Amino acid sequence: MTPPQANLGYDMDMIASDHPLYINITTYDVADIAWTLPRALEALKEIHTALDERIVKTTGNERLPCYEPRDGCKTCSRCCHESVFLTPLEWLGVVAYMQEHFTAEQLTLAINQATGLYRSNKETIDAFLLPPKKGEKDHFYLAKDLHFTCPLLGPDGCTIYPAREILGRVFGQSFNPQGGIYGCELSGAHFGAREVTLVKAQAWAKLIEALPMTGYRQVYPWYFARTYNLALRDEQG
Repeated sequence: MTPPQANLGYDMDMIASDHPLYINITTYDVADIAWTLPRALEALKEIHTALDERIVKTTGNERLPCYEPRDGCKTCSRCCHESVFLTPLEWLGVVAYMQEHFTAEQLTLAINQATGLYRSNKETIDAFLLPPKKGEKDHFYLAKDLHFTCPLLGPDGCTIYPAREILGRVFGQSFNPQGGIYGCELSGAHFGAREVTLVKAQAWAKLIEALPMTGYRQVYPWYFARTYNLALRDEQG
């Protein structure tokens, strides 16, 4: 199905609070009286900063197939053509980043691409929030067959790189729960059988899960469709 082509008349404007596509994230309920959304987003940034600093120490001298040299995925964006998952809190961090750094034209393009991907893969994407089918312990059977280019990947790399999700940060330079490399075959070939010191992907993911609004993960097209479909429909009449 062809995605809606938004023509909002604000193409060169930034996403100010009076813009039709502006999302007031302060209205989101974190469902935890111990947290406010600003504090949760600040805690998320603190984890991102600590992880980034740790990764520089562990792989800063490696000529990695990805993040070489921490270039916003311009060197290699293979994982950006797979199922990229993030939590609702991480998504709101991305929304805040887009509203500060995207023009309306850039945001509209991302929305059109993402909602088109969602419509094309709706059944599979929605199934991630359902129990795994009988005989499966998780949703890997869905993820392994879901391939699309992330709507936030631009010609010069990731367009939201500073706000990217935790799994994107550890991909290609961390250990998975089994002690292998959490990454693609390029990462495995790079490290080979060498003894290396890397962060543990699952441990850092669990730090995120201790924050509010992190009870599940979904792909970017799902979040775009839920967040912006109404705004697009209202603007287009």
